[in-house]
Amino acid sequence: MRKRKTYSPLPSINALRSFETTARLGSVTKAADELCVTPSAVSHQIRKLEDGFDRSLIEFADGKAMLTEWGATLLPGLSDGFMRIRDAVHLLQDQRNTQTLTIAARPLFASKMLSPRLDRFWEMHPDIALRMRYLTQEFENSDERADISIEWYADPPADAACVQLFAAALSPVCSPSLHIDTDMANLPDSLNGFTLLRETHQDYWRDWLMQIGASDFQPERTAFLDDGSIRLGAAIAGKGIDLSVPYFLEQEFADGRLTEPFPDFRLSGHYYLLFPKHLSEKAGAFRDWILDEISGTEDGDNPAAV
Repeated sequence: MRKRKTYSPLPSINALRSFETTARLGSVTKAADELCVTPSAVSHQIRKLEDGFDRSLIEFADGKAMLTEWGATLLPGLSDGFMRIRDAVHLLQDQRNTQTLTIAARPLFASKMLSPRLDRFWEMHPDIALRMRYLTQEFENSDERADISIEWYADPPADAACVQLFAAALSPVCSPSLHIDTDMANLPDSLNGFTLLRETHQDYWRDWLMQIGASDFQPERTAFLDDGSIRLGAAIAGKGIDLSVPYFLEQEFADGRLTEPFPDFRLSGHYYLLFPKHLSEKAGAFRDWILDEISGTEDGDNPAAV
């Protein structure tokens, strides 16, 4: 019989949360605000975690939190784990309320566009509880179904019941530390030697490469990460190039965590709201609210203006 491998006890949940939140937000101060503690408490918990692993997980330069190789290894599993914990808690809370609306959205859209605005929806509809699910291949393959979905398309499916929300192009983004050759004339060869961060749910890298006339290009390295937040975190950590929405990354560009090496080669598209043909009252309320909330929003506006 194969002997089961034994591990040391897990680190404290507070230390893991402090690290995950700081890595996700790129700032100890922002992490402290989210966790409702002091920045010194967050820093103490991170040091405690690093001491336990005997590894440096985060390095700080000019106040910015940058993941080390060990930190980038730890972050995806923690982010996924905490998301599952939140989902389990929300599911139990939702069962007390028959007016639960399940929304499936792209992680970046959910965190940058929806989350800062949801308090206004709850003020208008206090009887509707929201359950947010990330639109990933795992969700698509599950038995769970959303009442309403928000997806990015260059062209939406012809048979989809949907309404266009706003224009938002896709473009390669990465850490400035990669020092990518930004001369457009050298594409796609300038991508050689770097990892392309892709997803299995919708691989828009193929469309972007086709747009620049490089449909036959085969990257030397590819990593499939279905969660857009994890892909973006890997890009910030310098682990590869993500194809993301610059529209939502104003802060990351401003503080130097990300750069857009090829701004002239963006893949045009839109976010769409998808819903069943027979719309429930609660889904109709959300549709009307979000259309009113983002009316006039176009690529180039500041999505953080709430």
